[in-house]
Amino acid sequence: MNEKMPRTPFSTPLSGSARETEIRLRNIFSGPKKRPPLLFLALMFSVCIFCGNLVSCQVKETEAPDAGGSSSLEDLPDPPEREPEAKVWENQVGLEDIDLDGDGLPDTVTATIRFDPQAEDGIYNTLTVKAVLGSGAELEYHETGETGWVHFNVIEAGRITNPDRDALVLELEAFGSTYGASKVQILELDSGELTQCYCNDDEVTIYGSYLTKREDSPLSAVRIPALVEKWHAPEYYTLSWNGTGWDFVGDGYFTDAQTVTVTGGRVLTLALRGRYTGEQFGPHLIYDQIQVFDGDMMFNPDKLIQTIVPEDVPGDDRFPEQIFIADDPDYIHIQDINFDGSEDFAIRCDSTKSTGRRWFRWNRGKEQFEYGFSLAGTVEVVPQGQHLIEEYWDEYGEYVEYNIYGFNNRGWLILESTWDTMVEAQNACKEDFNP
Repeated sequence: MNEKMPRTPFSTPLSGSARETEIRLRNIFSGPKKRPPLLFLALMFSVCIFCGNLVSCQVKETEAPDAGGSSSLEDLPDPPEREPEAKVWENQVGLEDIDLDGDGLPDTVTATIRFDPQAEDGIYNTLTVKAVLGSGAELEYHETGETGWVHFNVIEAGRITNPDRDALVLELEAFGSTYGASKVQILELDSGELTQCYCNDDEVTIYGSYLTKREDSPLSAVRIPALVEKWHAPEYYTLSWNGTGWDFVGDGYFTDAQTVTVTGGRVLTLALRGRYTGEQFGPHLIYDQIQVFDGDMMFNPDKLIQTIVPEDVPGDDRFPEQIFIADDPDYIHIQDINFDGSEDFAIRCDSTKSTGRRWFRWNRGKEQFEYGFSLAGTVEVVPQGQHLIEEYWDEYGEYVEYNIYGFNNRGWLILESTWDTMVEAQNACKEDFNP
């Protein structure tokens, strides 16, 4: 209850300070330190009696009937309506032509979830699943809880635990989740009742679950994504029934995807497979391979153009480690770095302040990306004169220099000059273009 008592000249507000409140209460209960004079008490007693008579008279007049007039309460304006803190959500989905009991007759399922964020009893969400079997029997699964699950992202039916009958797979989205937290529930028919046989109430898992066929079994499995980092694609886990219990096994990697456009407007997809290193210090997320696919889709073996691994890229004096680092929301740069009209890409290879990156250029003749060079930080591309400006820190991270590069007639990167500030480097590029 957020309503406040009205302030009056005779009220004494309590401070938000616990110490001040304690002092005031002690003064109230301990009473005055000195008894007031008897004459003062008599005077105050007389005033109280006089005020009481006035109040009594006023009440008497108010209670007198008003001939021909309506009630004063009817003339008062309606109180303002309270704005709800959050609206009530209700989501309903259905499935037809499924077989929950294995009798071959089509069954129908309707699932409803209701979320009330202002529920007074603290039971915010209610899940109801109703099934009408082909035999005419009606079943119902009912669940209430305090967690705010508000939407069905997925509801499917498949042979999950038994090859002869379907089970229901429900994915519920969490209320107010920034990254799409969801949970997966599986319901099946057991002893004539619709029963929950699995639930992963885990806020790390996010929406995007789906059914997939298993290679080693006639049963299906559920693929469930889990959040790795907020700027990376999720890692998928496979949920499957082994005959006596559930297996929940992660892939051990996640895959980020980016598209690049090369000569002739051709679109390619970069599939960057990442994983944890398990190291306490240094990079803890890396890419162990980059696959290049023809088109804007990945995971199609017929469209695979090439696979790039860190070990194939030589180190240099400034960035010796053969590694692709994914510990950065800005993990990949896509830009035409050599002014040939095709987009190139760079992957971070250094964890120092210089933020070294390996640049891969599109080779039109070979129709593949090839390693070109390593540069520090976010490189500024200067079209006038076809220059590149990099920001490179010394090994202690105290001094930065700005290097200007150009390309020779063979396309090799050549260091042209070094400056102390970016402004000086930019001016040098302009002077080179306008002698």
